Amino acid sequence: MKNVAVLMAGGRGQRFWPHSRFDTPKQLLSITGGKSMIRETVNRMSPLIDLSDVFISTTEDLFNSIKDTLPEVDYLNYILEPVGRDTAACIGLAAVIIEHRYKDPDTTMITLPIDHIIKEKEKFLQTIKEACNLARETGNLITIGIKPSRPETGYGYICVGEEVKKTNDIIACKVKKFTEKPSLETAKKFISEGNYLWNSGIFIWTCKDILKAIEKEMPKLFKGLMKIKDSLGTLHKKEIMKEVFYGLEKISIDYAIMEKVSNRLMVKGNFKWDDIGSWTSMERIFPQDKDGNVIQGGHEGVDTKRCVIINDEGLIVTIGLSDLVVISSGDIKLIYPKKREGDLKKIIKRMANNEKYKKYL
Repeated sequence: MKNVAVLMAGGRGQRFWPHSRFDTPKQLLSITGGKSMIRETVNRMSPLIDLSDVFISTTEDLFNSIKDTLPEVDYLNYILEPVGRDTAACIGLAAVIIEHRYKDPDTTMITLPIDHIIKEKEKFLQTIKEACNLARETGNLITIGIKPSRPETGYGYICVGEEVKKTNDIIACKVKKFTEKPSLETAKKFISEGNYLWNSGIFIWTCKDILKAIEKEMPKLFKGLMKIKDSLGTLHKKEIMKEVFYGLEKISIDYAIMEKVSNRLMVKGNFKWDDIGSWTSMERIFPQDKDGNVIQGGHEGVDTKRCVIINDEGLIVTIGLSDLVVISSGDIKLIYPKKREGDLKKIIKRMANNEKYKKYL
């Protein structure tokens, strides 16, 4: 039985605007100073998954940009959505296409976001191997849980149940419940209780089992996917896919499936992991100066503390500032208090509705 990797690369990375824009989304950026995020993800999986079994799930308008970055991935391995409808639709479509490709409903999908930093690659790959075995043996939907290092409000949490299996120091447990993006007070409570792990967003399942869950929990999506399945290999495929996708609900796999199903297990990931979700996450990736600032590019400051300052050209000068994000990217300057990071999407939405400012997106 075959394992395949599905890289979910359809997002725009709005929380990394203005570096992340329409033509250069987050997955194509080198935010950590190395290769692009999608390249890093492909390289990470290469010891385990043949390149011919790596699939890129993205939207049609991002295909050319990503293909230029990953020319070695066969164009037939690109799963192109006509419009983004979040991870439930993305994963459902991938399951249908992969099952059709390999003619095997037991093909195991490793679904991966592309914005993770994983430093202990051998431990990561061993965890994935065991998760694949577990998915095939049990018919469960598997998620990878990460031990929290702080009360993070931007992640989902998994309440860990009883242990069901231990192999090569890798532990699988039942899942009591999922909690998505809790308040700071609730996140602190989870940390103190000690039986909560972060939901990494990495999932492993067979095509058959995820489609069975979608059929039960999201019948409208399942019906649309079956319509797409019937169109595969015909001249009407693109037309049918467009018709189906524009009518789908935009919802994540976490909310739509994982919070509801009973056949779910969590495998503990004992590797160093981080989700590069926003500008403030740079504080966890890069060293800070004596005043707690993360600075990239030209900067001179007095009494500047706990700021994230990213400058692609020239000089930024700051006096008496604290707890701010300051980004200079070409013709855009972005400044906001770190605690207001959640409002970045609001301003982008306003700009998208203003013809004068659309060009900056």
